[in-house]
Amino acid sequence: MGSRDKVLIVDDSELDRIALKKMLKDAYEIVEAVDGAGALRILESQKEFDAISAIILDLVMPQMDGFEFLREYRKVDSYRRIPVIVASVERDVKTEKACLALGARDFIGKPYDPQIVRFRVENAVRSSEQQLSRELRYRADYDMLTGIYNKTHFFEATRVLLKRHPEETYAFLRLDIEKFQLVNSFFGSSSGDGLLQYIAKEIRKFAGDTEQIAYGRIEADIFGICMPYRGEETMLELVRYMRMRLGQYQLAFDVVPAIGIYVIRERDLSVDAMYDRANLAAKQCKGNYIENYAFYVDEMREDIVREQQIVNHMRHALDEEEFVLYLQPKYSLQDNRICGAEVLVRWAKPEGGMISPGEFIPIFERNGFITKLDYYVWEKTCKLLAGWIAEGKKPSPVSVNISRVSLYNPRLVEAICGLTDRYHIPRELLELELTESAYTTNPKAIKETMERLQKEGFSILMDDFGSGYSSLNVLKDANVDYLKLDMKFMQIDAKNKGKGIQILKSIVDMAYRLGLVIIAEGVETKEQSEILKSMNCNYGQGFYFHRPMSVEAAEELIQTIPIENFRAAHEQVSRIRNVCEALPDSPEMWKLGDNIFRILLDHMLLLSRFNLITGGMETIKRDSSLAGFGIEYETDYQTYMSRLLDEQLVHPDDADEFRSIMTLDQLRLRMFHEKGSVIYRFRRKFKAGYFWTSLELFPDTECSKENPWVVMVIHESPSVNPDL
Repeated sequence: MGSRDKVLIVDDSELDRIALKKMLKDAYEIVEAVDGAGALRILESQKEFDAISAIILDLVMPQMDGFEFLREYRKVDSYRRIPVIVASVERDVKTEKACLALGARDFIGKPYDPQIVRFRVENAVRSSEQQLSRELRYRADYDMLTGIYNKTHFFEATRVLLKRHPEETYAFLRLDIEKFQLVNSFFGSSSGDGLLQYIAKEIRKFAGDTEQIAYGRIEADIFGICMPYRGEETMLELVRYMRMRLGQYQLAFDVVPAIGIYVIRERDLSVDAMYDRANLAAKQCKGNYIENYAFYVDEMREDIVREQQIVNHMRHALDEEEFVLYLQPKYSLQDNRICGAEVLVRWAKPEGGMISPGEFIPIFERNGFITKLDYYVWEKTCKLLAGWIAEGKKPSPVSVNISRVSLYNPRLVEAICGLTDRYHIPRELLELELTESAYTTNPKAIKETMERLQKEGFSILMDDFGSGYSSLNVLKDANVDYLKLDMKFMQIDAKNKGKGIQILKSIVDMAYRLGLVIIAEGVETKEQSEILKSMNCNYGQGFYFHRPMSVEAAEELIQTIPIENFRAAHEQVSRIRNVCEALPDSPEMWKLGDNIFRILLDHMLLLSRFNLITGGMETIKRDSSLAGFGIEYETDYQTYMSRLLDEQLVHPDDADEFRSIMTLDQLRLRMFHEKGSVIYRFRRKFKAGYFWTSLELFPDTECSKENPWVVMVIHESPSVNPDL
């Protein structure tokens, strides 16, 4: 037997409640309240499956009368579905108008006529059921927050649309907001809901009254639109419209859409598959603040598979500390002295190998995970500095990067200050780098954050200066301490050398006038370093000085290598060809060479010669850092090379090429017939990581079977991009 409808009687007169209950108890379950306040408590406690179907309300009651009840009742959407029948002795027009304006549905007069009471309650319950039915249908088809189609009904509307217009070409668009989750995190869910409602309103406004467009909210901040495709320009109209309207939304956050577009060529695809393709396209423009849209092409599938693999492992990798710090030194250009370093991050896979930051950083920026990685790097850096201080060292400042996403965190200043306080780090030792583009998205909010950080004692570096479209304007508004010149300024060749030097000089002069310190990134040659030095540029950073290196390697470098001698030795490497041609046969004589060779002897990791016929090997000099690098087998070339490969002393990614180049057969062919030297760069194992290393082979000018000796030099290769 099914449950009966409930009727709530609200009247302070017990006699009237008894009379109504007697008239209705056979058909309805009766609930009673003596005033409006009691009635509201009953409504608040009701369950959806056991709700009140109608209310009979007396107007004159103590504490809360019928009019006050109606005012509270109409504030709650779920209450307004319940019909209210007003019971009153007097039914003047003024009273009826007031009650109807407050949401009452009907009236019954006192004293009660049982038949009229039953008819009017029955009609009220029936209208309540019809309204409930309409509400349920609405809930099934519409998104309750935005008032547009939900995913299920939107997909169905899309199917109907495509079926009704078989000759028309349509496009399926998928739209969401860059880093929307940060809106909820930083500004609260009510701000996020308000933004979603605004987006739905703008989509509805763009679509207008046409029946050829379907749209709906799919989930979270994701919206879908199916509309006629009449060339790329029709799609760009929507892109430009949404970009403009979202740019006008009042929120201290750069609201940027990402729109993926799939032009429907295969109409037999399911709508779910169409959505998946638009979703793939949307991923391509994530993080691109200039091109906010992308069209689907089949090649996207492979990229997405790789990206999903990274996303699937990122949280585990962070928990297991697979992300490791690397340091790239910064040098004073005036005296070649290391004066600090930039902290970089690498993803070291437990099974071996590295994932390039150029691959995972953009993905993390798109999905917001970069905020967790940022904090991880900041904390690791503070721990590193604290360790150095505890050991009695006097570390130079190191800089860490703050991603554009982290800048939107209202508690950024507290987070960074909290780390330096926890690890007792002087704030002048932790410098903060922001890319120039970060300043352009929400300059007012970013400026306020930077000023707060500077007041707390941190120095601010503007990274990649010159990479944006409004560098000078940004420089006018942003209060920074250092400018890091974008690497493109270092790409000076014969064609643009004159212009490039003049631009560099102008920027350096301008920085001096503004009281800013200049750090030139991407310095790769001695010529570039000398040009910058002549302009009085303060600092340089790049592969000419040193590549990014592990923490262990950086500590070793800073503690043991005199920079002037290191640079001098490196500059002499290219001259070894001429030296080797004049070497006498006796190894003892090699040690007594000219000044150039003494420098080489001081700084080469290994200097030896070997016989191309017998494989016999003689060592002139070896560095202690090569201990464990097969050095005990140095009397035989083939044994030495085999051990390097078998024990993975050469990086696995370099092993195959190393093996093919360094066999005696290949070298004999090269040395005897082509009379050429061999220069090969590979990664050698040292302590906890791999270092880029150059191996150079120089034959005698008369190299032959009768004169088969070849000089071999192994030295560090700081000018090579390690991609580690």
